[in-house]
Amino acid sequence: MRSTASSPPDLEQFLDQLAHEARPGDRLPTIRELMKRFGASQMLVQRAFQGLKDRGLIDSQVGRGTYFRGAGARPPAAAPAEGEPQRPRAAPASTVQSNIKSVLLLRRSISIARGRVLVEGLQRRLAAEGHRVLELSYTDPDHALTVLKGLPRFDACVVQSTFKAIPIALLAALRDKCEVLAVDGAALVGADVEAVGTEWGEPLAAAIEQLVQQGHRRIAYATTAHPFLATQLGRRRFAHLQHTLPGVELTEITQDALPHEDYTARLVQQLQASTETTGAPPFTALVAWGIEDGALFQRLLAQAGIAVPARLSVVLLGRTDLANEHADFFDVVGCSVADQVQALHGAIAARWADAGRPYGVHLTPVVRRAGASVAALT
Repeated sequence: MRSTASSPPDLEQFLDQLAHEARPGDRLPTIRELMKRFGASQMLVQRAFQGLKDRGLIDSQVGRGTYFRGAGARPPAAAPAEGEPQRPRAAPASTVQSNIKSVLLLRRSISIARGRVLVEGLQRRLAAEGHRVLELSYTDPDHALTVLKGLPRFDACVVQSTFKAIPIALLAALRDKCEVLAVDGAALVGADVEAVGTEWGEPLAAAIEQLVQQGHRRIAYATTAHPFLATQLGRRRFAHLQHTLPGVELTEITQDALPHEDYTARLVQQLQASTETTGAPPFTALVAWGIEDGALFQRLLAQAGIAVPARLSVVLLGRTDLANEHADFFDVVGCSVADQVQALHGAIAARWADAGRPYGVHLTPVVRRAGASVAALT
């Protein structure tokens, strides 16, 4: 006979059914939801949770919450009585997790080649390992929330925000839909997501060092005025270099635009305006972040009367393995899309292997691509 202090029978039956149908890692309904659904007190719902935990059906971790261990999970066997031999216990077949995972790739639908190439590379990598991959594009966070409502749960999701903020509502919806959440870009730090991106301060310093070694002492840095973490770190490094490089004049140029907007054309217009007095820019070299179309940049500079590298040496901060950026002409310092694919894949696989590992930001290594856009000053 059940005592009045026990959980309601329908609540226990409901949780038992969920526990035996759930996949490992699926989250439990919240205590508040269960209190409202079954008219139970918080104490009784917590007692029901404890019953599931005592039977080895659920577990909890700080920062991860309470989740199901999967159908058939059982608590560790009781210690044998003194003098009784230890009996080996085989793990039930139902607790063996499949190596095949489901992955959602959520890409923002704008004309950024890097994002498309990265998603395609990651999709090929995961599919080659036998995982099930679904790629979807979204126009804005509200659209993404609508799309997510009709989707099942995934073992992992990679989301691209591409210069846009990820609202708390979207982040919460993604966490409810997937076991592992990874963000393409070093935007989210200190949250329970894996963030993979580039910190542009180091490539910027390397590019300036390269130009100084070639004899340049008047160097400009072009970037966006939008305050993204990665670019803000670059601007902070630039401000430091302005005060620590003796004999080198460093000038910052900012554009209130993003790479997929009219960023390149506006930058060339600003460079052209700076030549009106002397016929040449007030600097001999330029480090430019955010150039998506290297061929267009080269053509617009020529049309503005700025020959590269005869009148202006140029180093791009970008991706060394994207032909649309370097146009087989520009020197590039930055990262490679291949390295970012590897970092995202590695972050997801590591969390699948160890769900309790700390979350963090993974920065891609700095690499260079030699081009024909830098000339030495004699």
